[in-house]
Amino acid sequence: MAIRALDYCPPTDLTFSDYLSALLTIDREVVPDDEKYGYRKSLLKNFNDYGIERAGETDVDGTWKRCDEELIYSRSHYDSMLHEPQEVFRFIWENRKMLKIDADSYIEVQSVRPAVRVGPDGFVLHETVAEYIQILTLQANELKKKLGLVPPKGIDPRRRIRIFGGGALVFDEYGQLKYQIANRLENTKRQQTRLDYLGEKGFFDEPLPPSPPPGSQSQFGPPSGPQSDFAQLHRSRLIG
Repeated sequence: MAIRALDYCPPTDLTFSDYLSALLTIDREVVPDDEKYGYRKSLLKNFNDYGIERAGETDVDGTWKRCDEELIYSRSHYDSMLHEPQEVFRFIWENRKMLKIDADSYIEVQSVRPAVRVGPDGFVLHETVAEYIQILTLQANELKKKLGLVPPKGIDPRRRIRIFGGGALVFDEYGQLKYQIANRLENTKRQQTRLDYLGEKGFFDEPLPPSPPPGSQSQFGPPSGPQSDFAQLHRSRLIG
């Protein structure tokens, strides 16, 4: 159950609430009837008692909301969408308005993989999971107008800041979109929390390194800066 939930998580800035909703949703897909033991309700309650609420775009039972938008499938090839990132990108671009994806951001489909899950009663669930990321690069003085974000204190107004988003698209065995599990660029609360944390950790205190040549994968990664305590902990364990 815990491993299956990884496919139902957004690919960027994962929170405990995201993981909780992923746990509940994937288990409901594999085991629709939970009346006998009611463990999903207990799981939700125990997480809530610990201070972890369900994620934002979910139903009252904590599961992700199913995609009910009228999407365009006629310009996508079903067989190709099962394994080709370029075909999934075409699907995303054709449906960017319905999927609420900012067309000004850089979009990249990072993975497309089939998933076969077997329930305790022998039920077999066939899905395809595609993950995409979004990157929007803005100057600090553009954050308020574009996304409603307050830049970190003391930052150069001309400094370029990368805002990250992305999502997981879960398709059923017929190529229809079941879920869009997204960490949206426009989620002001979530993005502000990330900016404030990076500012407190001194992420923006050092100047940005020179931009890598066009086409280099690193040009889309986060700017370098002081590592977080969590990152330093893992680095020290690796070296040790």
